[in-house]
Amino acid sequence: MLAKFERIMSLNPPAAFLVGITIAASLAAQEPAVKAAPAAVPRDMLITVEAGNLPILLSAPHGGTEPIPGIPVREGKNIERFVTSRDSNVDKIALLTAKHLEKSLGGRPYVVVARFERKYVDANRAPDAAYEHETAKLHYDAYHRAIQDALVAIKRDWGRGLIVDIHGQVKTSDGIYRGTVDGDSVKQLVAERGRAAVTGEKSLFGMLEKLGYKVLPGNNDRDQVEHFYNGGHITRSYGSNHVTDIDAIQVEFGDNFRKASALDKTSADLAEALTVFAKEYLPREKKKQEAAQ
Repeated sequence: MLAKFERIMSLNPPAAFLVGITIAASLAAQEPAVKAAPAAVPRDMLITVEAGNLPILLSAPHGGTEPIPGIPVREGKNIERFVTSRDSNVDKIALLTAKHLEKSLGGRPYVVVARFERKYVDANRAPDAAYEHETAKLHYDAYHRAIQDALVAIKRDWGRGLIVDIHGQVKTSDGIYRGTVDGDSVKQLVAERGRAAVTGEKSLFGMLEKLGYKVLPGNNDRDQVEHFYNGGHITRSYGSNHVTDIDAIQVEFGDNFRKASALDKTSADLAEALTVFAKEYLPREKKKQEAAQ
């Protein structure tokens, strides 16, 4: 099954997967999962990658503040929905959430966080809309390589898992938008556990609502269409509509939850919601390793 998964990821990916890189063949069962993600990323790339030992990947592509030396900012000619603004503090939310999860679940999630600023590279866009310079492409490719490597490790060790792609939005300052491409990126989860895994009381957004957040769409709304923020390139590329058994949810935090004074609470609450979700819907024990072929 792992070999089949790797072929899906590298040899015959969906169109959104074509980022100009392939998964290293050496990421098969010989190496422990906790070594997989960092080993694949060059140190001079402006991303932070943390290997994990939970079936969870936290991604934050739009919080970076660092310029990429020697390249101009993107101009975005003929690009639809061209955006260069930063999602402030989503990188910090991802890293703080990882620390909280270590306490509540006894393990670390995988983490991939952009340090490069979005005006140079947008890691949540398809390649033709993400960068305009070959040096920028290296950082983009490294970001997606880290995601892919983490997913191979999660698939190998756990069988299935969850990607949480963390973003910020200014449309509703006191709200959190859910993005699953109207259910496509969580097809496997829904097929196995029903719609409650997305909107029920122990789902990620069910728990966020229970913790007092306004979630959009509301979990009990008749209209469950995900207006405005229904999942970007990462969610669409790596969710279970494309990659077997790995589900993906985009989480769009309003301004109020990304203020410096709110970060501890926001990350602690996200970790609490993920902890309940993980205990209910994710594997609790690693798979027995397949015998070497």
